[in-house]
Amino acid sequence: MVSDLIEAIETTAMPKLSYYETVESYATLPPETYGPLHEAPEDLMLVHIAMGELDAARTIWQEQDLWHRNLPGHPVPRQRWLREQLDAVAEPLHAGDRPALARILHGWEAANVQGTELERYWEPTPFPLEL
Repeated sequence: MVSDLIEAIETTAMPKLSYYETVESYATLPPETYGPLHEAPEDLMLVHIAMGELDAARTIWQEQDLWHRNLPGHPVPRQRWLREQLDAVAEPLHAGDRPALARILHGWEAANVQGTELERYWEPTPFPLEL
């Protein structure tokens, strides 16, 4: 039983975690690894932005903007949050304003770390978008 758990961690979980080491490796995350932890297209759009792949990000933005506009009724909190992501990056993404996109991503990055145990270890680093 314990050996089965260890085997599952070593053969399934650990290889998947390696994709989260860098933005570049996360961007190569195979679709079959999503499963119940499926990443929303809006999140993939942000990865493309961080990578500097603005054309790919714009394609996702267009598709998701249309999808959100056609939602019936009131969106649930997760849908509202995803819509806010689209709205936040819309203008700089379509203008190709890399510095503005980097500021947005760094702001979100900081907001996710500030006030947590990780804050004392965190150092902002440039995204490939900025290099």
